[in-house]
Amino acid sequence: MHISTPVHAFLFLLGVSSRAHGSWTSSAEAAATAAQSQSKGKEHNAWSPVPVDQAKEEIISYRAWRFLKATGQNILTSLLHPTKETVKATAYTVISIYLVTNIVEGMTASKRQKLDATSEWGRYADKPAARGQALSLLMMQLTPYAILPSLLDKFSKKKKDDLSEEEYKSTRAHKLRRRGGEMFADGLLKLGPLYVKIGQILSCRENLFPDEWIIAMDRLQDRVPAKSGKEAWDLLYDAAPGGKAGFHKLFRDFDDVPLAAASLGQVHRATLRSSGERVAIKLQRSRMRDIYDKDLALMKKIAKIVDKFGKAGQVGGIEQSWVSIFNDAESIMYREIDYRDEADNAIRFANDFGIGLGGVEIESTAKGVDGNVLPSAAEWLRTPYTYGDLSSEKFLVMEYVPSIKANNNEALDKAGVTLEDREYLAECLARAYLRQFCANKFFSTDPHAGNLGIEVFENERAPRLVFYDFGQACSLADDQAGGLLEVIESIVDLDAKKSVSAFSRMGVLKDDADLEMVQAKCQQNYDEGKLKVKKRKSRKSSRYTYNTKEQVFDKESEKAELDARIDSAGQAKNTAETAEGVNELEVMASFTLQSEYAFAARALSQMDGVGKSLDPEFDFISAAAPYLVEVKGTGKYLKDEIKKKFTSVYGEDGTLAKKLKSFKSLALGLKCQRRSKDVCE
Repeated sequence: MHISTPVHAFLFLLGVSSRAHGSWTSSAEAAATAAQSQSKGKEHNAWSPVPVDQAKEEIISYRAWRFLKATGQNILTSLLHPTKETVKATAYTVISIYLVTNIVEGMTASKRQKLDATSEWGRYADKPAARGQALSLLMMQLTPYAILPSLLDKFSKKKKDDLSEEEYKSTRAHKLRRRGGEMFADGLLKLGPLYVKIGQILSCRENLFPDEWIIAMDRLQDRVPAKSGKEAWDLLYDAAPGGKAGFHKLFRDFDDVPLAAASLGQVHRATLRSSGERVAIKLQRSRMRDIYDKDLALMKKIAKIVDKFGKAGQVGGIEQSWVSIFNDAESIMYREIDYRDEADNAIRFANDFGIGLGGVEIESTAKGVDGNVLPSAAEWLRTPYTYGDLSSEKFLVMEYVPSIKANNNEALDKAGVTLEDREYLAECLARAYLRQFCANKFFSTDPHAGNLGIEVFENERAPRLVFYDFGQACSLADDQAGGLLEVIESIVDLDAKKSVSAFSRMGVLKDDADLEMVQAKCQQNYDEGKLKVKKRKSRKSSRYTYNTKEQVFDKESEKAELDARIDSAGQAKNTAETAEGVNELEVMASFTLQSEYAFAARALSQMDGVGKSLDPEFDFISAAAPYLVEVKGTGKYLKDEIKKKFTSVYGEDGTLAKKLKSFKSLALGLKCQRRSKDVCE
């Protein structure tokens, strides 16, 4: 037979296959008959060479082969003799095959994910369309769990607030929310490390999701499925400098059951051979760089598309370049998967706060606004010592510092951490970030509950806040740090004019910004109480550290000074002219968001969630206000306060100027009463 075309060749092969499989098909048909006969209870000859199980497998294989043969012949026929009907049939066939293939692949992936939720991370990076389908399916599955509970609450006679905790847990709405939260957390975990990061951020925003969803997403912070046993040893030898021999030369007593696991790695205990000290070793998951390469490339394309749509890239009306923000985020995230960078960040953080090995006090490397070295924070803050010389790209060695997770209220209760302790710890968190933003000019961008712990002591010493994980950190320029400090002070003083000056220093206002409108909006927010600093609560215990011996104010005098400052700001607000209503979107159009502030906003968002888990009344500005004197230095703080009080009385907008203006208006009114209306006008 002469074969002139590839199509003819394929038809010839099909024909040959048909003939070659003739005897096989006859065998399969005979097996089918035998299987049917036996299933009906009929006698089956013992000499039959085809067992029943094998017969069933051959039946399935035969039917699949016939289907594929018929499909192939139909496709080839439509190619050789195309008609409207054959083209339509071919299109339907191709679509059906595509859908069936995806369904089978999805079912297979689902089976793998039941054993290991992270099993498809690499495949999703290689095939973004597969992840897109998984994400779409997740959103469809979540829809009823997001809508139905609200409808049940709406039509229920008893509202959630009217029910006891036990009564609410027995409701259908609670069960649906709990299932929805578990489904959402599981879905994010299966999608990949970047989606786990998104879940970690969302879990800190208690006002965005129901409590059941927050609880479910909370496990994404440090309870991502981990490798243990042989898999942990393989991960260890792959990551350790010098491999197996290099590790055993320096360490012993490696615990192959991890202490915790996160999106990028997992932490194990071990012991240093040289000193016998217990250490925590962080091992990176496999394929992280490859996954980041592909996922971030896709997200960069999305950022470019968003920027092209102008206002679509605005957040709250603030103009920003998502490409610029993404480029900085990309840099930070790549540094996060290089543990040498994390080691450098951790060492700098510890040095800035004056914390050494064992949590002992050392000299701080950070300076306040007045140029003097800041006091060590070792009394109220702890971070593990990092062994930078023993660390590598995928292998990070730290001091082992056990603690209680910051939002684990049950464990804190058992450890005897009181409500007053927790309020103090929330204040320590704000104090730490005030120093990071305004003095250290370097901050951790990822303060979710999984990265914050509480160290409890057996003696009467107050509990201490513990910072972990410095894979993501950001630096600030001098004007950025100074501007943030001025913004905080302007909010404490309810000073709209100073707020605008601080915004200008920060570089967040456009060149053509309407400064009067921005100031009017700030004044409006202050007048309406949208931004208001609360006075520090009085505490009974004397074990809390507020200031060090180098500072002038003791605990009580400092509280009195701050209270007086807040009262003064309130009085100034009451005497100020009320700002007219200003359109918020028009004001926001005067702002432009730099990437550093996007990371600062993220840190503040996560910190606020943790702070509220410790103290429901927590807000950053109020909790940080008492420590402005620490960041600025006592001399600088007192000098600025005296200058501010003088200006508030004798300045251009001071109380004296306002009284003179009022007196002139009164005098003009009296003068008008003596003269004719025309003269007054």
